[in-house]
Amino acid sequence: MKTYRTGDPWAEAHLLRAEDQLVEARTYVAQRAVLRDAPPTRRPVRVWLGSVLLAVGHRLLRTAPGSVAAA
Repeated sequence: MKTYRTGDPWAEAHLLRAEDQLVEARTYVAQRAVLRDAPPTRRPVRVWLGSVLLAVGHRLLRTAPGSVAAA
């Protein structure tokens, strides 16, 4: 942080406030850049694969003999 010595408390307060807002803006932009560069989530693929595996499992249980399905 830079220190400003203007002798005017009102001006110094506004300069400090502007510098704080600039820091917040830089942080916001950096966070957005990190989120934008993140790889896309793989959730749709996982949901599709999970539903396929569940369907196959249910199908196999229906074709199994009654004694195995009860266990």
